[in-house]
Amino acid sequence: MHLEPLQLLAVLVGLGVLAQGLAVRLRIPAIVFLLGLGLLLGPGLGLLDPDGLFGDLLQPIVALAVGLVLFEGGLSLRFHEVRRLGRPLTGLLLGGLVVTFLLATLAARFAGGLSWGTAGVCGAILVVTGPTVIKPLLQQARLHRRPALLLKWEGIVNDPLGALLAVVVLELAVAASGHGGETPGFLWIPLRLALAGLLGAAAGLGLARAMDRGLLPEHLKSPAVLASVLLVFAGCDLLYPESGLLAVTAMGIVMANAGSASVEDVRRFKEEIATLLVPLLFLILSARLEPASLEALWGRPLLFVAAVLFVVRPAAVHLSLLGAGVPLRERVLLGWIAPRGIVAAAVAGVFEPRLQAAGYADAGLLVPLMFAIVISTVVLHGLSIRPLARALGLAAPDQDGVLLLGASSPVVDLARALKEAGVDSLIADQNRRDLGRARLAGIPARYGDILDEEMLDDLPLETLGFALAATSDDAWNALACTSLVKVFGRERVFQLTPVAGRLPEGPENPVLGRVPWAGEVSYPRLARRYWQGARFRVTALTEEFGWEEFQQTWPGTLVLFRIRDGRLAPWEKDEDPGSGTVLLHLPAPPGS
Repeated sequence: MHLEPLQLLAVLVGLGVLAQGLAVRLRIPAIVFLLGLGLLLGPGLGLLDPDGLFGDLLQPIVALAVGLVLFEGGLSLRFHEVRRLGRPLTGLLLGGLVVTFLLATLAARFAGGLSWGTAGVCGAILVVTGPTVIKPLLQQARLHRRPALLLKWEGIVNDPLGALLAVVVLELAVAASGHGGETPGFLWIPLRLALAGLLGAAAGLGLARAMDRGLLPEHLKSPAVLASVLLVFAGCDLLYPESGLLAVTAMGIVMANAGSASVEDVRRFKEEIATLLVPLLFLILSARLEPASLEALWGRPLLFVAAVLFVVRPAAVHLSLLGAGVPLRERVLLGWIAPRGIVAAAVAGVFEPRLQAAGYADAGLLVPLMFAIVISTVVLHGLSIRPLARALGLAAPDQDGVLLLGASSPVVDLARALKEAGVDSLIADQNRRDLGRARLAGIPARYGDILDEEMLDDLPLETLGFALAATSDDAWNALACTSLVKVFGRERVFQLTPVAGRLPEGPENPVLGRVPWAGEVSYPRLARRYWQGARFRVTALTEEFGWEEFQQTWPGTLVLFRIRDGRLAPWEKDEDPGSGTVLLHLPAPPGS
């Protein structure tokens, strides 16, 4: 079946979104589906020919897409989060970058049999660990906070650092070959790259200030940033090839840390753009693989892939974290988990033609090697991260914990009942006196404003699966939910039912958290029952004591949560819980 370019592009976009949806449902990294689809549509069935579809525009499209992905990664980097991790992150980034580059280059040269130029570029690209891959893996694995943050920020920071290192090594390899055309002297390379970084930083700061001062209309802020990223990327590439990668990364980092109130809207827009671009890039790049290139991987190239997995990464982590105070079990986990993603594959696709033009005969192996490493790391690390983390004691149990906003007496009692049911909970509030009540009850508590991003970063998200805004202020509950949705997802963020008249009714209602329990559980109702003597209870249903017996024993009780097969979920009023279900509920007050 032959598809016209219009239909083919539409199919690719649809397949990309579908693959990501299936990955979420099946808890499998989306890249596994995307790579499989690309290989099937390209080398397998011959339905997708990216070079024929895009022609001479293929490389510019891939380069611009990579630039947007790197900008989005830079936009996710906040300096205060990196500083909080201290010496372990510094060692993992700086020491790990140098050691990984050296070991990967040596492995590519001696295990893979590549020339020094191609081996150096390959080693530089392998410094990158993909944040678009590691984030879903961390959500699936539910790691403890420090190893999860180290892996997350290593992926984000190493994107630009690895791309920058690859640019420098590429230019040195081209210059050393004598066949790459006119190249600048060695001293010009860092100077031009530094200038590109400064231009990107200046563009990011200028855009942030322009948005804050109202120089851009609200509806044009995100489009203006998108256009600026593309212009900065293309303009800096005129200054020096591939320097646009550094420029847009610096642009994103500066915008993320400029203190602009408009950056959050831009960040969400860029995340959506990246969500569409990443699957398209994987489909297109994997479809370009030729069967002959894949066959060329047999032998020494596969030995190199094995060396990257089992020697280079573990050695780099252990050497870079020496004396950093990281326990052995965490180093073992970090030394195994290093999935490569779209940036490694795409940068290899961008750099391969220049290496070939410079006369490196083995440059054609660069892209197949990168895809072999991407596939092997994503599959092996994706399937093993959770079992390995649990074996090392670095993963939270399967039970989802609850973040409770508000430390009032009824909420503290709810946390006590959750604890009795075996469910982790954490109370967050800005009232130190109320938090003291929670701590006296043995409930973990955090002081601070949930709207503050630094506090969100401090939460032990590996143990939390739900959030419930349960203060007496319905408007604040709604506002808090807007912040929590970014962390937990809209389907797992709840708030107590707003009291009629406190918030606007109708389609403009600003309640952004889900309001379960058929609208029956408001804060005044919970508080009234609590102060009249009712307390939250945990009741297990059995064959002898089923749902009907429960209703007869506890008439008028408010059921908030049910636990079935070890999984917590909010109570749905019309469901039949069945035997073996544990119900967490607040009975009617005594004597009522």
